[in-house]
Amino acid sequence: MNKTPVKNFIFFILIFYSISSRAQSTYPYSKFPYNFIRYDKNSIIFPGDSSDFEKLYSKLDTIIFQGKGKINIVHIGGSHIQSGIYSGRTRERLQTFYPGLNGGRGMVFPYRMSRTNSPNNYNVNWTGEWTTLRNVQHTKSGNLGMLGISATTYDSTASIKVVTGKNYLHYDFNSVRIFTDFSKKSFKIIPDYKGKYTISEFPEKGFIQINFDNYIDTLSLKIHESDSIQNYFTLYGISLDNDNSGIVYTDAGINGASLPSFLKCNLLALQMKQIEPDLVIISLGTNDTYTKNFVPSYYKQNYINFIAEIKKANPDAAILLTVPNDDYYRRRYPNRNIQEAEDVILELAKEYGYGVWNFYQIMGGFNSSSLWYKDFLMAYDRIHFTTKGYLIKGDLLFFAILKSYDNHIDDKNKKR
Repeated sequence: MNKTPVKNFIFFILIFYSISSRAQSTYPYSKFPYNFIRYDKNSIIFPGDSSDFEKLYSKLDTIIFQGKGKINIVHIGGSHIQSGIYSGRTRERLQTFYPGLNGGRGMVFPYRMSRTNSPNNYNVNWTGEWTTLRNVQHTKSGNLGMLGISATTYDSTASIKVVTGKNYLHYDFNSVRIFTDFSKKSFKIIPDYKGKYTISEFPEKGFIQINFDNYIDTLSLKIHESDSIQNYFTLYGISLDNDNSGIVYTDAGINGASLPSFLKCNLLALQMKQIEPDLVIISLGTNDTYTKNFVPSYYKQNYINFIAEIKKANPDAAILLTVPNDDYYRRRYPNRNIQEAEDVILELAKEYGYGVWNFYQIMGGFNSSSLWYKDFLMAYDRIHFTTKGYLIKGDLLFFAILKSYDNHIDDKNKKR
């Protein structure tokens, strides 16, 4: 970046001055013609300590003003996240609101191997027979990592191909980390690449790293049998990495997942430690509250246990809890359990110093899903959103984060 840090600072302050002045009169997203959305509540709130977010925003200062460093974001949830529309929108907005913030795509997985939906900002093709395991399956067991899903093949001729840059932003990379098992019986995996590359194995960290001699947007991998004892290969995820500064945003969502689902992921802390998240956004609660017998104390303890796993990986990570959206139980009854989940989340934030994005209140509170449905922003089940609804939700989360960072900038200016 050719601009000096001073020019960067002036330009950036001008951007935020414009945003702030507009926010005082009309909310910048008031172009959405829906008066049930509580734009005045769209912010990150801190019922307790906010010091972890100050560390996060200081790191963002360094990226913006000096062009150095990366911020890793991991967004964990259920079907709202697996589809990649809502989280993908937030990723896109965060990586484009200022020049030089596209730090890479993050971790990806061939979800379609499990006959389920996949984010559409990358494509995956494969050959060979693969079996999958998801953290919501009760009749299967096995190791699972940060993404909550795995794929295993016993085919020594199998292959995987990942293609990025076809939609949204261009996510090229010059190295990858392949999260897998390490045992004498595990096949090797090598790239089908015409240039030069190096492969390094890190069994204690749970991944194979491949460095390429150039930036690419297509990764072709093939299984390689190097010993007759080898008979399987398991994939937990592929991190598409580069040397650029900026923001990296991994969305880890599994349809139907709850807090207990991710608590089953025994490799989560190990893999998250390698990703080194600066911010973990947790959007779990829709499936936890979809029951007649919701127990707030159980939900709270599961949350405490889950965040403890995250903090094992990175004790300094900022934690953002998102309150589940209003929904209907069995398509007939407005779900009052969301209000109890909201209370739990606010209690946790106050006790442990987490941030909260209270989307339940932002979307309009109790029974507001009926209003979103009437305006074609939610599906018939009044649980999931339409594409348009998810894009609005992603925009709202982005702007809440941006406003929180704007407050950080204002506080810094006051101290000068």
